[in-house]
Amino acid sequence: MSRIFFFKTLLVLIIAFISSIAIAQEHKVAFSFTGGIVDDGFAGFVTVDYKVNDYDYIQLNAQASFTNLELQEIEIPINLYAFQAGFFFDILRNNSRTFAVGIGVGGLVGYEIINGGDPEIQNNLRLDIETNTLLYGAYAGIDADIFLSPTVAINIKANEAYHINSNVGELTPYIGLGLKLIIK
Repeated sequence: MSRIFFFKTLLVLIIAFISSIAIAQEHKVAFSFTGGIVDDGFAGFVTVDYKVNDYDYIQLNAQASFTNLELQEIEIPINLYAFQAGFFFDILRNNSRTFAVGIGVGGLVGYEIINGGDPEIQNNLRLDIETNTLLYGAYAGIDADIFLSPTVAINIKANEAYHINSNVGELTPYIGLGLKLIIK
């Protein structure tokens, strides 16, 4: 009798464990690739979303942006490479999961390179600012998904980054469009 009870209990525990794993794996991780515009240039994001629950997710972004600053009619290239980590939550979505809109905030750290790191520019002019800067700051964003299938979505991303110690501008807007792949 105790042996049968043991095996029944073990079977119930195994079924509970397997079903909890199956439920936990439902849309836990998604990758998105977006391209878009920043100030007077373009940027790209590679993003990983990790679902904490049905409505909240942690978002990790790697960003590369390329823009120009005009100084005395000379175009000076500015490259920014940053890592962003934030917390997002859905504010709008339908039950059939054909669309979802989330908002979030987070922190960032990155590297700003002005004029390829060279303080000399055309016409024997010299930049009076640091041309290589380690950046830090915060960002806020909106992330919208239009689902084409349960595992593929069009991703629309809009972020505003605040770089506390940037030499060329503290606020950097980004708006982009891309593809999100949902990993089960």
